[in-house]
Amino acid sequence: MFSPGQVLDGRYEILSPLAEGGMGAVYRARRILLGDEVAIKVILAESRGPGPLERFVRESRACAQLRHPNIVSIFDYNADDPERPFLVMELLSGPSLKEELAERGHLDVDELCRIIPPICSALSLAHSRGIVHRDLKPANIVAHEFAAGERLYKVVDFGVANVRHAAEETRLTGFHQFIGTVAYASPEQLTGGEVDARSDVYSLGAVVFELLTGRLPFEGPDAMEIVSGHLSRAVPLPGSLRTGLPPWVDVAVGRALAKRREDRWPDMGAFAQALGGGSSSTTTSGPARGLAGGLLGTYEIGEPLGPGRLGSTVYRGVHRALGHPVAIRTLRGSTARDEAVRARFLQEARTLQVAHPSIIQVRDYGQEGDLVYLVTDFIEGRSLRQVLVESGALPWDRLSTLSDQLLEAAHVLHRRKGLLCGLSPDIIRLTQDEEGERLMISSAGIWQAQDLLGTLQEQTLRGLGLADAELRYVAPELLTGRAADVRSDVFTLGVLIYEMATATLPYDGVTFPDLLGKMLAGTVADPRACQPALPEPAAAAILRAVRSAPDARFATAREFASAFRAVPSAR
Repeated sequence: MFSPGQVLDGRYEILSPLAEGGMGAVYRARRILLGDEVAIKVILAESRGPGPLERFVRESRACAQLRHPNIVSIFDYNADDPERPFLVMELLSGPSLKEELAERGHLDVDELCRIIPPICSALSLAHSRGIVHRDLKPANIVAHEFAAGERLYKVVDFGVANVRHAAEETRLTGFHQFIGTVAYASPEQLTGGEVDARSDVYSLGAVVFELLTGRLPFEGPDAMEIVSGHLSRAVPLPGSLRTGLPPWVDVAVGRALAKRREDRWPDMGAFAQALGGGSSSTTTSGPARGLAGGLLGTYEIGEPLGPGRLGSTVYRGVHRALGHPVAIRTLRGSTARDEAVRARFLQEARTLQVAHPSIIQVRDYGQEGDLVYLVTDFIEGRSLRQVLVESGALPWDRLSTLSDQLLEAAHVLHRRKGLLCGLSPDIIRLTQDEEGERLMISSAGIWQAQDLLGTLQEQTLRGLGLADAELRYVAPELLTGRAADVRSDVFTLGVLIYEMATATLPYDGVTFPDLLGKMLAGTVADPRACQPALPEPAAAAILRAVRSAPDARFATAREFASAFRAVPSAR
């Protein structure tokens, strides 16, 4: 369609053809004014007409909405004539997973677990915008190699994307209308059923199956045989085709390839977690990949308990020799941010060596390769966040008991020169002991502003949102670059007790600057508006604790506790 040397829109010079698919062709081109190279996609002549053209426009609009490092970037959309629109995209330098498979046969498990979770993250973003890819396959996951040597894989070709408002237009009514690739298609795509994010989970499951085994989940002499497999035959387990795969692979991939959408992983996030080994209680799961040293030798590693702070994952575990249940928090990575997070992990391990019934003591800490881990006792119970979401504001009797425990634990930490600034309800657990309900805390604490800034997510730093929940519990002096002290902890304690009393926050915002501005303004609603039973001295103590200026707060947790308890408890 295009020839080398041809110029489009006076701005793009065609250099050479790159690829040709069912609907379009892709060319290498040069942006004349900037001198850099891009990829240009154009719809093929035989695919023109209202339907294909509309799908091509839909791809352009869908991709332009998605800003993610693992989704190919869209730069421009134009047409050299009304019947020949073209799409200008980022030029990817590396091979596709299809090409890598052809050369190597299959990928190692560690490689797969580095490549696929970021792809899951990219697709989660698309799904959150109502966009389902519908044509995931190895050819549509392409590597890009940066000058520094870093390799990143990106999702390309949203040409058959199902956009929420156009779902009825793109639903299939028969096999002859199917646009995607049958080898990776979900049963509902093949039968004209409703397509949603779980359809992409199925297709990505088929991709993972092929990456690990070197063959498709269902094969046959023709397309209809493959379709029949997707619709009616049990999927073979990857472990039956390739020896040495850890058991969690069969669970993760098998569930992704379930016939019924309701039986699959509910979203890409859950599938990504399962690909970390989280679906099995076997010791070859999750953080144990590639380890033969202290962690795996000392602990049996079981199912994930959920995400931890700073991008970590928390697993249930058992000390092999003692049979003692533990929680194991792990983090992989080697970036500058990861190094800052590692420092906070180590800081937590040193700080929480305190014997107190409301402090979860760190039992072990270590580093193996690019993995850092922290081991604490396993605490049965729910997080304070779960309790507040389910039950709302705590009644005075319960609030006063838990606040006493929280303030006393903080006092003990402070005597040991520890801090808990940044502690949040997500990492506070409520359990039962012989005396009744017990609040238990675990926090790395924050001493310096750089401890905080070095671990913030990019979305927060760029003012695009408040991706780091702990900021709502951090004293404003840290957010403006000053060091923390006990009064900074008093602020955190005040925010926590305010939230327990009202099920709301004293300060909140949609972005970092918005939150900081409200903290510095210092205007806080009286907690008794949400909790009329709260005694006036307790309400006054909470409001003093969350004042903007450190000098206006209590000097110690003990002072805060005395003021909070100034009225006889109803317990």
